[in-house]
Amino acid sequence: MRLLSKFLWLLAFLAASFCWMVLFEHGFSMKGFSQGVKEEWQTLTRLVTDKEDPTVKETPVNPPQGK
Repeated sequence: MRLLSKFLWLLAFLAASFCWMVLFEHGFSMKGFSQGVKEEWQTLTRLVTDKEDPTVKETPVNPPQGK
């Protein structure tokens, strides 16, 4: 039972952190909060679900070093 309460506290902490982050980044209005939640949730799901092939990376082209 103690493990369940720890897990629920962790979920509450993550939800509160997400809400505070959205409020500070998108404003303390209902419109800003609701639009911000949609944007940030899409960003989070995209971050978690998109799998890129690690072998295919765009390597930045370094300019030649001047002497």
